[in-house]
Amino acid sequence: MQFGQCKPVLQQGNLNMINRLKLYIGNKIVVALFLFVIITVGVAFYKKSTDKIVLTIGTYTGSNWDVPSGQGTQFLDQVIQVFEKKYPRVEVRYETGIEKEDYSDWLADQIVSGEQPDIFIVPEYDFNLLASTGNLANITSYLKNQEINSQIYYDEALRAGQYDGQQFALPFETNPVIMCINSDLLEKEGITLPQSNWSVEEFYKICQQVTKDTDGDGIIDQYGSVGYSWQNAVAGMGIDLFNDNGTEAYFNTSKMVEALNFLSQLEQLQGNYKVSSSDFDQGKVAFMPMTLAEYRTYKPYPYHVTKYSSFEWTCVEMPKENGVKRATQMETALYAISSRSKERALSLEFLKLLCADQSLQQVYFERSQGASPLKAVMTSVETQNLLQGDSFGTTALTTETLNQLLSTAIPQEKFKSYYNILETADYLIRQTLTSRTRELDLSIVQREIEKQLP
Repeated sequence: MQFGQCKPVLQQGNLNMINRLKLYIGNKIVVALFLFVIITVGVAFYKKSTDKIVLTIGTYTGSNWDVPSGQGTQFLDQVIQVFEKKYPRVEVRYETGIEKEDYSDWLADQIVSGEQPDIFIVPEYDFNLLASTGNLANITSYLKNQEINSQIYYDEALRAGQYDGQQFALPFETNPVIMCINSDLLEKEGITLPQSNWSVEEFYKICQQVTKDTDGDGIIDQYGSVGYSWQNAVAGMGIDLFNDNGTEAYFNTSKMVEALNFLSQLEQLQGNYKVSSSDFDQGKVAFMPMTLAEYRTYKPYPYHVTKYSSFEWTCVEMPKENGVKRATQMETALYAISSRSKERALSLEFLKLLCADQSLQQVYFERSQGASPLKAVMTSVETQNLLQGDSFGTTALTTETLNQLLSTAIPQEKFKSYYNILETADYLIRQTLTSRTRELDLSIVQREIEKQLP
């Protein structure tokens, strides 16, 4: 009976043990699952915290101004290195090997596909279109709250990145037009070297004085100027071609007739001979307008160094009529942030480093061909020393002259179709210059331009 009574007791003990084992195992599983979740979340969090943020840059190879020795990508690499050191979790990438002539099409393809870079260079002739179609981030607020100091820039360099009163890009490099002068030729003729604020009338008078037959063979072999265009004349005479919003054009005016007549008079001085830049190279021409980039790369051209460059020359501001305050034509290379960028804050920091850092801009000026948009760079001792080294004699281009040029730049028109219209106008006016019915031709130019106005 006792043995029979013990059996249920043993069975109950086994059940208790089994239950305890089940509870123990269950707790272990719960703990294991908990630990698994913690580890998984931790790994994911760690992975996320160590993932690189990628910023993409759009740029092209070579110079902004179609001259040799551009080092844009080399400088960009340097800026990237500085930026990534400051922001170690950020990786900056850009596509290499894009030629400037292909860049606009490449950028358009990127925008259409929704894969445009976070930050990209904007050729000035593309800016109006990109800004007006909402492809550029509005950075006006950053200037208003002084996160970007607008006072460090030359006015028109900064304005180049504005559309409809809003800032959409920052200037990276500028390229003003300057008047290069064969100072030896003027000295030989007993003519005082022009200074800033010289007039269009003085320019013509000097051209008239130096244009002559120097060897007595009856053929003119010394000339006043080469390369002075209708756009140079329009700028020097202070002629407005459009109203502020681009809805009206002013090509058929007495001032335009005056400008084109002035060009014709310049050409008549040289007779039937077509003066070329080669004539200037050989010291036969007093004046030739150049961009600053052309001036700074003139010396490195082998044929200039070995064959010519036997005269001293310098550059001054372009001539202008009395009362005209701004006559410097200037192009500006811009950088902007994509309106679709998901890393707007970091993109802005990179943009400031690229376009607003004085030490880096000084480095770029020393390697490039144009001018910095920063006042402090263009008036620095380092810049003056560099210009002296670029000199073609004792009359080097000075920081004072460059500062004057950049401070008197002409505002660029800010409507979407401006550059397309200007291309049409250039073609039509070149034809007009060879015509004897100038007033009639300008009325035709006016009608053709009006067809393209917004």
